[in-house]
Amino acid sequence: MARKKKEKKGKNTEGEELQEGKKGKKKLLLIPLALIVVAAVAAAVVLLVLPRFGINLLGGGTDEEELPKKGLETYTLDTEVEGEEEGEVLVDSTIALDVILEEGEGTLLTIRKPDPAQKSEGSSDSASSSSAAVDPGVPTYTYIYDVPAPAAVVDRYLDAVLGGEEQFELIDDETYMPLEERPALADELGALTLARASVQDGHLFQLVIGWSEASTLTVRVSAPEGAIQRPEEDPNEGLGLGSQVIETIPLTEQIEKLKSLSPAQLGLAGDSMDAYEIFPVEGFVKVDGLDCRRFNVYERRSSGDGYYPDLAVIIMLSSDQKHIYYMDPVSNAVTEMR
Repeated sequence: MARKKKEKKGKNTEGEELQEGKKGKKKLLLIPLALIVVAAVAAAVVLLVLPRFGINLLGGGTDEEELPKKGLETYTLDTEVEGEEEGEVLVDSTIALDVILEEGEGTLLTIRKPDPAQKSEGSSDSASSSSAAVDPGVPTYTYIYDVPAPAAVVDRYLDAVLGGEEQFELIDDETYMPLEERPALADELGALTLARASVQDGHLFQLVIGWSEASTLTVRVSAPEGAIQRPEEDPNEGLGLGSQVIETIPLTEQIEKLKSLSPAQLGLAGDSMDAYEIFPVEGFVKVDGLDCRRFNVYERRSSGDGYYPDLAVIIMLSSDQKHIYYMDPVSNAVTEMR
């Protein structure tokens, strides 16, 4: 009898829990539709937008590391290299974003350590085929922050690590060539790749920073194989008359030249180049025997209340500004635009 009573009581309890569960479900249905929309936008940015810039908030390691109690001071990789002096040990390390964060500007949310399954050595891909996308063969630390106004914070961080003692450079994430100009930053969305020579021979100590107004800011730290690519120097440059010297038309004038064209002339849609952003890539390349500068042209695409830049076309402009070439980003085939 006692056993039956106990079972009966258990059934009543289960019934009460089911009732409470139903009440709980009813409460969930009262969540404002606006919050669902915001969550959907954030998810779309995380899953679709940032990966285009090599930023994956859901990747870059599986194990989470305990946050330091006194704040994070450096981004440091585990690989140690023997120095020239006896007993000297070298590691890749630089100041963390936390060092320049002022009170109320942001918070470090989590640190994701490299996946144990990753190889201890970098990828075998050469620098020419490298990009900011996560390489599963390169151990990577991912630092995730909540930063409400990322543009100003990242701009200050660049002041701290570009040149000086840190010796980082802003590079193009596909060619590994240094950017000619420091880009203007916006809170809506951004992605930057910083690099310098690693303590490991044949590797780059690389930081990829990405953020979005609808999500969070991430810093991905790794040391892939590769090297910063420098444009070849012309041995005849500056030798005077009769030598082959690249014309030094101001970069701003070249950008204005492209902005003055109609989108149709560059194989783009729309009525005005105001819908596009033009970024130069350092150095000159030879096309049909002409010295040309490369420009990446990005289209502004709407994302929530802001926009994100989407690579629309790669343009080569000759130094005399009389020839414009289109480069297919997939095949790298170059065609002159008439």
